[in-house]
Amino acid sequence: MDLEEYQKELEKQQLEALKKAAMLKFMTKEARERLNRVKLVKPEIAEKVENALLQAIQMGQIKGKINEAQIIDILNEISERKNFKILRR
Repeated sequence: MDLEEYQKELEKQQLEALKKAAMLKFMTKEARERLNRVKLVKPEIAEKVENALLQAIQMGQIKGKINEAQIIDILNEISERKNFKILRR
């Protein structure tokens, strides 16, 4: 492993640690459990939710803890964006 690969891996680990700390601080236990269950089935969706939450936290948009109902709303919103139809003519 060269230096560049090592630095990328280190950055990735730091980002994961930051995500985990933010999720612990800003999410209820139930919300974290819900997100972890989603991560088992659809890791790409869970990552989108985590990234969106991290961005909102960094921008100061989240003041209290996020509960399970809010996670469900976020998941629904992301899944609605994903569903689109291709119209062929």
